[in-house]
Amino acid sequence: MTISYHKTWEVMNTLEESFNRIKALEDMSNDLNEAVNSGDQESIVELSHAIKAYLPVYIRQYESASQRAWNNTVLEVRKIDNPYSSVKNNKTRLEETLKYNENVAKINYDDVDIDLS
Repeated sequence: MTISYHKTWEVMNTLEESFNRIKALEDMSNDLNEAVNSGDQESIVELSHAIKAYLPVYIRQYESASQRAWNNTVLEVRKIDNPYSSVKNNKTRLEETLKYNENVAKINYDDVDIDLS
């Protein structure tokens, strides 16, 4: 398989959409800061719960989109233009070395285990 414009556009667009979801958390964070400064307890509670609920999901989505973009761009270009093609090591295959780690370990956010794989 070789790299195609359509596939590259699709995976990079998905990556951008995923990042934009995370960017929305910046607005929530700013709103939370305003609520804290004004002493708006109800908004503080609501925004805190929203951030806590959305952040792990958005990070997981971004991580998945990032892995897919890497594997569908960098690894595909490597098939056409690989400056490391002369590397020879029987124990380590170059493809395994360059492939983005899709088996991301669990990360703990405030005592909540989140599997990012």
